[in-house]
Amino acid sequence: MSKLGPEAGFAGFAGFAGFAGFAGFAGFAGFSGFGGPPGVAEAGGPLLADALIRTRDGIGGQWLPPDGTPAARPLESPDHLALWDPVVRGNVLDFELCSRLGFTGGAAGSDKFSLWHLEVTPKAAGGQPDASFRPLIGMTRPTADIFKAQLEFVDRYADLRPDRATEILSQLGIGRAFFGAIPYLRPDRTKWTLELLAAAERLSIYVEMRFKHALACRRPIEYSSQIQPIIQTPSHGALPSGHSTESFIAARVLSALLRSTGMIPYADASWGNQLMRLASRIAVNRTVAGLHFPVDSAAGAVLGLTLGRYFVSRCTGATRYEAWDFDGTQYPTAGAPPEDGDFYWNELYKVSESNEPEEGSQIPTAYAISRGNQAIAADQSPLLAWLWNKAKAEWF
Repeated sequence: MSKLGPEAGFAGFAGFAGFAGFAGFAGFAGFSGFGGPPGVAEAGGPLLADALIRTRDGIGGQWLPPDGTPAARPLESPDHLALWDPVVRGNVLDFELCSRLGFTGGAAGSDKFSLWHLEVTPKAAGGQPDASFRPLIGMTRPTADIFKAQLEFVDRYADLRPDRATEILSQLGIGRAFFGAIPYLRPDRTKWTLELLAAAERLSIYVEMRFKHALACRRPIEYSSQIQPIIQTPSHGALPSGHSTESFIAARVLSALLRSTGMIPYADASWGNQLMRLASRIAVNRTVAGLHFPVDSAAGAVLGLTLGRYFVSRCTGATRYEAWDFDGTQYPTAGAPPEDGDFYWNELYKVSESNEPEEGSQIPTAYAISRGNQAIAADQSPLLAWLWNKAKAEWF
């Protein structure tokens, strides 16, 4: 019998109610939302409106023009973000991220689709900027034979369903309890960190859904009547796994943020290892549930890790990011060394030791191919830098 991966022996990290909302932004897929921006304040209802009308009538008095005019705020200042409702702030940051992305694919004879970073060089006095696309990540779906061969893994993982059921059900919604069980995450203590993670997660959702639509990979339930998932199969494509993508982007961004503080004990490799093991366990649970193949989790891990480093680069003024390809046609089948066709996160990522500056690095394999470092403008996103610095200041 083939091994079931490093996470197979874990049992019972139960206890929480979904990955849906660090603060109430219910996502579209996967973990369904680190949350993101909370909703606007509830309206007070008709009684309050009537009371406010009567109060103004009682105290307003005769209209008097104001003596002065407030100074105009400076244009495009990142400091304005603190003034806005979190929903508005989230919209601004989402545009900042997604407006620099492009998506192509579908060339004749190719199953590859690609995500690109749009590098923009502004010109003085509002002139038309120069722009060019640079590779970020490409994805090629596996063959039907590879998916069919992976059905045996889905069948074997079903043996873990009694152990994992509470985790699987809890991971339908909110993520703070799982990730907050490693570093100390709380809305009243680390609100900017949670907003940062929410922005990263929304980026992953937009991208993963675009790839899911383009690649249109079938779910295990479409191959065999014996799969019988323990929860309803989602109504979108299987690859890349949303849970895997969102978990690994969260793990990489959070690991990078903690390491960047320079505070003891966050530079220790154990923090990054625990975050990556958690991301892997969440991804594997979707195979246990009968919803995903291991190759879906591998694709999501490559995507989430790549987007995580890209997101950190955009936030920190880095001058580079690393582009990758996931080639599902090269994914190993059972019994093919050195892998056996299952999903192992540590074949794709190495957590840095304490004396290394970055949180970790991706590892190339036959199916995960590095396209090298890509140059990026260091001053490209002062808005994202503002949120990153706010989050970083919470860890002291």
